[in-house]
Amino acid sequence: MNTFPPPPPLNLALSEMPRAAYEGLRAFVSMRSLLREYRTCGEGDPVLVLPGYGASDSSTAFIRYFLKQIGFASHALALGRNLENAEDRIRSVDDATRFREKMGSLVVSRVRELAEQAGTSISLVGWSMGGLYAVDAAREVPELLRQVITLGSPFGDPRGTSLFTLMRRLSGSTVPLETQDFGSWLAKASVSEVPTKVIYSVRDGIVGTGIARLPESPTTEHCQINSSHIGFAHNPDALSEVASTLLNARPLLRP
Repeated sequence: MNTFPPPPPLNLALSEMPRAAYEGLRAFVSMRSLLREYRTCGEGDPVLVLPGYGASDSSTAFIRYFLKQIGFASHALALGRNLENAEDRIRSVDDATRFREKMGSLVVSRVRELAEQAGTSISLVGWSMGGLYAVDAAREVPELLRQVITLGSPFGDPRGTSLFTLMRRLSGSTVPLETQDFGSWLAKASVSEVPTKVIYSVRDGIVGTGIARLPESPTTEHCQINSSHIGFAHNPDALSEVASTLLNARPLLRP
């Protein structure tokens, strides 16, 4: 009997690309009003934007451009494509956990670098799996972080995504599910002392709603919007939430 949250309905998964394209059009039409609403609100505050699994910094170019235009010092992860090497091929959730920990260490190093350069704490915006790295970094170096924002991140059981079965087939995995350590992955879905905004969508075609939230806590806020998974990094509703959250974040802390 399945005890894990279900993945999104097939119709949402199949409509991801056209919906993301429509959201891109909406972003283009809405950009002038968004820039006018949040104009110069950033005051140079540093923000590091983390891409999703398999994506590079080009996938976050739009949101970084938007943040730069409203006054934030937006930064790319600058680690190339967010993808494992051949020797680190992900064939099980155990492999995924190790890859997440490896990437998490690299993100923490990047956070330290930017915080030292800026002379102040920074904010993290993570899309999809990038949001997992952001939350992990918040537990590791909370003193260097001002705010964490996640966009469509799969915090829970990876079987609650529409890509789980496909990824197993593409990787050639023969590891039985019952022998895989899902517990270690799920144990990472914990909160930190850093204020965290979790932005998710019931219309996400990749990440099921059942795994899209963190445990409730005084430092965690959840926000539901209407977005495809691919469109999170340019959806105007997501951009507005990110901007307003960064604007209203607590005062900067010195590292």
